[in-house]
Amino acid sequence: MSHPSDSELAILKSLWASAPQSARSLHDGPGASLGWSLSSTRTTLARMVAKGLLVETKLDGVRAYGPARSKPAVMAGLMRRFLSRVMEIDGPLPTSAFTGSAVLDADELAEIEALLAEADDTADGEKT
Repeated sequence: MSHPSDSELAILKSLWASAPQSARSLHDGPGASLGWSLSSTRTTLARMVAKGLLVETKLDGVRAYGPARSKPAVMAGLMRRFLSRVMEIDGPLPTSAFTGSAVLDADELAEIEALLAEADDTADGEKT
């Protein structure tokens, strides 16, 4: 599964807060804060659809976008990738790293904990 870049993560955060959104709405929100042209925003959205990060739908005849994966699923994947590749931690991942996050609520933290535990169980099964 593809992981989002920092700019793609800004778009996902906007969509997790309110989806679906048009390209124009996303351009006026996170795209504007990134200093993008509308064509850059549209190119990024198309790339994110191709990577499986977004789903494209029609909303009142206009192309609209929504996240293809939940916020907890993406955050757990990013954390797992960082801790595995950068910190070289192969064992169970510390969900306490998410505690106090302004981005995640209690339900999302519980979902991340379950996703990380599930990934640990799968990894243990592959090693035997």
